[in-house]
Parts: sequence; C-alpha cells; structure tokens
Amino acid sequence: MRRTNWKTVSTLVTMALLAGCQDTVSAPQQTSVAPTLMMMAPNEAPRLALTAITSNNIVSEFTVTPKGGVFMVGNNAVVIPAHSICNPTTSSYGPGTWDSRCRPLERDLTIHAEVRVEQGRTWVDFSPALRFVPSDNPANWAWIYLYTPKAAGARDLAAFNILYASSIGGSLTDESLQDPTLRTYVDTRSGLSVRRIKHFSGYTSSGRACEGGPDCISDTP
Repeated sequence: MRRTNWKTVSTLVTMALLAGCQDTVSAPQQTSVAPTLMMMAPNEAPRLALTAITSNNIVSEFTVTPKGGVFMVGNNAVVIPAHSICNPTTSSYGPGTWDSRCRPLERDLTIHAEVRVEQGRTWVDFSPALRFVPSDNPANWAWIYLYTPKAAGARDLAAFNILYASSIGGSLTDESLQDPTLRTYVDTRSGLSVRRIKHFSGYTSSGRACEGGPDCISDTP
C-alpha cells in the first residue's frame, strides 16, 4: 500500500494557496502627485514671498553667473543654484535627457523671459532652452515660483498645478506623472505655486478652477 507523505502534500497546498493569493493581490497604486501644501515641500526648497508689483504681461532679461541666484520674472521668480546650469553647447536637450549627466556652465548667461496672461493662465517662457545639472539633493535643484493669488485660502489645489509647455499657448504636460520630484506645492497663505524644474523653456498655471467656459483649459493634459 502506497503511503501518503503528508508533509509534501501540506507544502504543495501551502504553495497553491500562496499562488492563489498572489493572483488576487491588486497592483500597487501610483503615488499621488497632485499639488499639495507648501509645508510638504522638501526642507531645502527656498521660501520666497511674492507680491504683485508689475504688470502680468512683460518681457525681461536677467543674467545668471556661475554663482546662481534668485531672479524675478514679473511677479514670478526662478531660483537657480550655483553651478546648476548644463553647458548648452555640450549638453543634450529634450525628453529623455533631463537626468543625463552634463558639464556645468562656468560663464555668465543672459536669459530672456516672457510673461503673458492668456486663456485664464499665467505663462512664463524662457530662452535659450536649457536643462539643469541632475542632483538627488533638493538644495541643488532649480525652482520656479508662480504668483497665484487665488491660491490664498484655497482648498482645492488642482487649479494651481504648474505644467510644462514648450511655448506660450502650447500643449500642456504634467511632468510629475513621470517624476514625483516635479510635484507642485502651493502656499495657501501667500498665494503662490512652487515646483522643481529640470529644464526651460516654459511653464504655466491657471490660478483658477477650470469652469468649462470657452477660454478654459483643463489641467489634465
């Protein structure tokens, strides 16, 4: 008479149960990258106060030295750390290259900026096209600050998401869907939106909820 090896049977049953459990386990959900409060930003993120002191529609230029700095663009600002601009004559540029290594630019560079309010959004466009030296340290990141006064006291932060656009009025891309470090942070006390940027050319925020009107552009790309 053949004997049953209960130890073996028990092991096989356990393996089958585990396999069945694995088949029913849900895939992990994607980490939320929706805009959140400024208090959730990395501690290294600069804290700026912006106020409406100029027209919303301007053209300006500023010169960045290797030491970097804080540069006002109308009612908005860009923070560029020292030695953080990739040398545009030797570095690559374009989607898929934002995290590629590059040599920092070691000379002064004049940047042209244009601010325009169009279709209910504030657009900030920069030239020449640049990208920034990759880093895992938020203290070495470049940041953009957009003055969004309607964010003051707001509970729904979706309208203040800072999206990438290759040009003013161009198609919108939420880069945080692929990279959570590009998430937007909103200061609901002073009314501004902040996020890391890995490259120029342009960025935009609606500053108001999309209400479905003819000039409304959804924040969903």
